[in-house]
Amino acid sequence: MTTLGFTYIYTDNIKEMKKFYTSLLGLDLIWDETDSIAFKIGSHQFSIIYHESFEIPSAHFAMQPGWEGGTYPRTSWSLDYDSTNFIKVIRQLSANGVRSYYAAPQWNGYWSYPVLDPMNNTIEVTCTDADYIEQHK
Repeated sequence: MTTLGFTYIYTDNIKEMKKFYTSLLGLDLIWDETDSIAFKIGSHQFSIIYHESFEIPSAHFAMQPGWEGGTYPRTSWSLDYDSTNFIKVIRQLSANGVRSYYAAPQWNGYWSYPVLDPMNNTIEVTCTDADYIEQHK
C-alpha cells in the first residue's frame, strides 16, 4: 500500500498562512517554527515553509477536473469537512473576507466552496457528509 506522506508549499508570510490554516480552516498545527509550520490532515503532513524570494502567483483559481470555475493550470487541493465544521469554516472564511469563487457553497455532487489562501493557492472546502447533503440539497 502506498500513501501520500508529505506535501511542501512555500510562502513569503508564515504569519498569514498560519492564521489562514489554523484560525480559518481549523487545522491542527503539529509543527510551529519561525520559518515553517505543519499540519496533520488524516495521515498526511502538510508543511508550509518560508522563503524570502517566494513570488506569490496571480490571484486566479486553479483548474480542477469536474469544475468549470478555475482557469489556471496549477496545483490545488480539497479539504473535506463534516457538516458542523463545514458550516463553521464557511462562516469564518466569509467573515474574514477570504476570496471565494462562489458567494455561498454550491452543489456539485457534494457541497463545494473554493477559496484562495494568502499565497493564492486554490483550496476547495467541501462537505460530503450524507446528513448535511440530504438537508441542503
